[in-house]
This record gives sequence, structure tokens and C-alpha cells, in this order.
Amino acid sequence: MPIDRIVALALVAISSLMLVRLGPGAYRAWRIYAGTGRRRQQDAQGGAPDAPPGVRDRMALLAEAGFRHLGETRLELPVGERFGWIMAADDGESYAILAGATGAVALTGIYSAWMDGAWLGTIHPLGAAVDRPGLEVRIVTTTLAEAVTVHRAGLERLRRVHGAPRPIRSMPDMLALDVDYRVRFGGSRLRPLTIRIVLPAILALGVLVLSVVLLAASFR
Repeated sequence: MPIDRIVALALVAISSLMLVRLGPGAYRAWRIYAGTGRRRQQDAQGGAPDAPPGVRDRMALLAEAGFRHLGETRLELPVGERFGWIMAADDGESYAILAGATGAVALTGIYSAWMDGAWLGTIHPLGAAVDRPGLEVRIVTTTLAEAVTVHRAGLERLRRVHGAPRPIRSMPDMLALDVDYRVRFGGSRLRPLTIRIVLPAILALGVLVLSVVLLAASFR
């Protein structure tokens, strides 16, 4: 068998295996990213499961830091239904979304927003930081208590520029802010992660197409 045909067959096999392995995850990631701007969280009062231990622990920590339980939300994703537990600061100037752990990490996001469209977010314990007009997102990898401290420091700094943040006293307040965030920023924060997941699958597909062309050429 000619060497070029052997190489082409090997490339077909390797790229096919890579595509089978990477393709489904890439497709799911793209669907999640593409629908972020249109997707809406819904009030899940009475329909959410009991908070798992990891969420209850974080709720207790936030309660000590001056937050109160506001309610629960549900979100339909291409990978299934997801729930979030919402807490609001006693002063009404920020709210926290506690996600149940879908992997090894359980995320908590603390947010504040202003009438002029400015947003401040603090994520614990990992994520992608953002610093652009209208949106600041900080990542705190240490403790949830430190994340609260960092968020409040940022809130006081931005107060001098934007004034008092929009109040969050009820679930409708929080859901209105969720819509505002999604309309303004859509999937922009998911874009880097989506690219990292999707790009290898696209490269595998490209190699597969090229190797099939080379294989066909080897029979001429």
C-alpha cells in the first residue's frame, strides 16, 4: 500500500476518533452560548428541589455576611434543567446566585447593577475576569467571605461614579436584572470558554475532511 494512502487512512482514523470524542461537547457548548441572550431564568418557588449541602453551606456563610434568602430560579438549558438559589444583601444593593455543583466546582456569583447600565460581578471560586465599559467582573479564588469583601469594595468605588445601585428587594427585582444582564451582554462572558471547547472539534473536522480528500486522491 502506498505510503500516502497509509498516512491518509491514519489521519481519517485519528480525526474521526477526535471528532466523536469532542463533537458532542462542542455542540452542547455552542447551543448554550448561542441561546444565552434569549434564555430567561424563571421563578422556581415551590418547584425547586431542596438545596444540596454545598449550597446550604454557602447560604449560611452569606447569611453571616448580611444576605438573606430570596428564592430559587430555574433555567432550561440544552443540557437539562438547572436551579439556582438566590440571596439578596440586607441593604438591597447586591444579590448572589448560588449554583448547585454540576462538576467538581460549585460557583457563586455576586452582582450589582445601576440605572445607567453599569454592572459589577464577583465570582467565586473561578471564572473569567472582565474589565470593559459597563461591565466589571472580578474572580476571587480564596474564600466566599473574601468574595463578599471584594464585591463591596468594588460597589463603593463604583458608587462614586454611578450613584446608588438598583435595589434588589424581591424575586421580581432580581429577575428583571437577569433580563437586563442577558440583553446587554448575552453570551459575551461565555465566548472564551465556548471557543476553547468548540475550536478543537472544528480542527478535528477540518483534518477529517482533508484526510478524506487525500485518501481519495491516493486511489487516482
